[in-house]
Amino acid sequence: MLDLFFIIFCCLSVLGIKIKENDNFFSDYMELDDTNCIKGVFVWLIIFCHKTGYGKKKYKYIQITHNLGQNVVSMFLFYSSFGICESIKRKGIDYVQSLRNKAIILFLKTQIIILMFLIANIFILNKKITIKRYILSIIFKLSLGNSNWFAFTIIIFYIYSYFSFRFTSNNILVGVIIISLLCFLHIKYVFVYYYPKKFYAVDTVLCFVVGFYFSLIKKYLDKIIMKNDIFYFGILSIGILSFYKSSKIENLFFTSIRNAIFSILVVFISMKIKLKNEFLKFLNSHSYSIYLLQRLVMMINYEKKIFINNDFIQIFFEFSSIFCISSLFDKYSAYLNKIFPKKKNHISKHNYIQLDNGNNIILNDNK
Repeated sequence: MLDLFFIIFCCLSVLGIKIKENDNFFSDYMELDDTNCIKGVFVWLIIFCHKTGYGKKKYKYIQITHNLGQNVVSMFLFYSSFGICESIKRKGIDYVQSLRNKAIILFLKTQIIILMFLIANIFILNKKITIKRYILSIIFKLSLGNSNWFAFTIIIFYIYSYFSFRFTSNNILVGVIIISLLCFLHIKYVFVYYYPKKFYAVDTVLCFVVGFYFSLIKKYLDKIIMKNDIFYFGILSIGILSFYKSSKIENLFFTSIRNAIFSILVVFISMKIKLKNEFLKFLNSHSYSIYLLQRLVMMINYEKKIFINNDFIQIFFEFSSIFCISSLFDKYSAYLNKIFPKKKNHISKHNYIQLDNGNNIILNDNK
């Protein structure tokens, strides 16, 4: 039955799909709406990937999610760093300052989610959680059932970005070099000391680094790739071959390379294929909460055997619960944003004035 839901989600994802042919490309393939829809696909792929960890049933789609591995997370990191770099280009130090605030707010939201896992473990699942384990879960060293490494990675990357560009926002390249060094140190020390020998905790870090460099070279790369279909499909073929070759060797270096190549391949494909529908936008708008809260729902559903005698109702209930809880969490946790109210827009060298179709003056900062 879960395989049927997998097919349904695939069908929903391709609603409104557009394809460019004959030497034509989508020049706006990295715009926010487009990247949000692509991330929406990976949101539900993550749900299906994690679903296989609860229960002993074998599903036909397992091979698909197994082959993707950490690639289902790659695009979030790649698009995040690309967006950070583009925003710094346009908004300068104001945006850099906001990265610190985002890290703090995200940390607070994650602590609320960890508390929800603690309550569920103690009062619903009747499990004993020691104070030590809870404290270690707060600093993301251990887990109460939540995806601790992902929350840790996203928050720490905001912090890295803040310090890398705090005094280098006028020289993006220097900031990118600094964050590259921080990320490589992150891989080395987190893999050894914080999450010992756990590939999945660090093998997508390179995707975050690559996103920055892609932002720097995008306009030059577009001129080469979008020259015609021969160049496009030639480079795409090289990427696919490299991805295949790197998948043959299982170590941290090649796994990281493979994940980074996968991110680039998805970006290349988005030059020709555009996904755009409200379903994917909805999933992405709640992606962080869905990622962290899905295991809470799956854990309770599995342990309490809710609707165990009817697969369809069980899966529908579980997925609906994930989406509802994530939406409600985002709605009420948004009040945390008031801790750091946004500054009023002001005209700077990163802003410009233009006329809309009604000849009204509007302020535009490109994002």
